[in-house]
Amino acid sequence: MGISGKYIFLFLDGVGLGDRTPNNPLAQGACTPFLRELLGSPLLAGCEVYRPHLLLKPIDATLGVPGLPQSATGQTALYTGRNAPQFRGCHQTGFANGSLRILIEESGLFKQVLALDGTATHANLYSPAYFDAIAQRRLRYSVGTLLTLTANLPFRMQAEYARREAIYWDITGELVHHRGIDAPPITPQEAGRRLAALGSRYTVTLFECYLPDFAGHNQDMNHAVKILQRIDTFLESVVSHLSVDVTLILSSDHGNVEDLSSKRHTLNPAPLLAVGPHAGFFQSVEDITGITPKIVELINDQ
Repeated sequence: MGISGKYIFLFLDGVGLGDRTPNNPLAQGACTPFLRELLGSPLLAGCEVYRPHLLLKPIDATLGVPGLPQSATGQTALYTGRNAPQFRGCHQTGFANGSLRILIEESGLFKQVLALDGTATHANLYSPAYFDAIAQRRLRYSVGTLLTLTANLPFRMQAEYARREAIYWDITGELVHHRGIDAPPITPQEAGRRLAALGSRYTVTLFECYLPDFAGHNQDMNHAVKILQRIDTFLESVVSHLSVDVTLILSSDHGNVEDLSSKRHTLNPAPLLAVGPHAGFFQSVEDITGITPKIVELINDQ
C-alpha cells in the first residue's frame, strides 16, 4: 500500500486548557503570539477551532480514573491508544517501569507504524551519558524511550545533532551539557526547521518537550512565560516549514503549566492541535487514547 501522508507528533508535557486567570501564563497576551494569531484566541478553555487544515479541541486526560493524571500512564496512553491508568488501576507518575511496558510492547505507535510498512523516528537527542545513567540505575526509561527501544529503532546521538538531524528536549539545546554533549545552543527557529525536515522523511516523527511541566512545577510566572514564548516561536517555525503532505499533531499528557497556583497537575483537558492536510480527521478524537489509533488508521487507509 502507498503511504502518502506523514505525521509529526509534538508532545508538550504538562499543558492543559485552563481558564483565563492571573495564574495562567497562557492567558498572557504576549505569551504565544503565533498560536493566538493561528487560532484567533489564546490557548484556553473554550477555544475550539474547526477549519480546513486546522483543528483545535479539548480532549480528556483523566480517562475515567479518579485522581490527577500523571506522566507515565498519560504518555503511555498517548503513544499506545490504550487506557494505561485503567490498566494500572491508578494514574502512575514518573517512568514506565513495570507493567506499563507490556502496553508499549504490544501497542506502541512506532511498532504499529512499522507493521504497516511505514517509517518512524524519535527526533530527540540522546547521549551515552543518559544510557550510562540508566545502566547505573540513576535514571529510568521514559515512555518515549521505551517506544523507540521496543520498536528496535536507532536513537539520535551527537553525530545526528551535528548534522542538524536531532533536537534536544529543551528545544534550544541550552541544557545539552548536562548530558555530556559539547554543542552550542540553537535558536527555536532552527529547531523548528529541523523537526519539519525530519517530518518530511518519515511516516511518523515524534518530538518530546518537557519544558511546560517543569515550568508548572516551578510556579514562576516570568519563567513560564519565557518558556511558552520559546515553544511558540518553535511551533511557528515548524508550521511554516511543514511539507505539504505532513500533518502536525500537538498534544499533552495532563495539565500543569496553565495553573501556577499549584505545583500539582490539573484535571483540565489536554489540547489536541492539528495543522496540515489530515487535520480534520482528528475531530473524532475525544481523549488522549484516541491519537495513536487515528494516526494508524489514516496510515492504513492510504
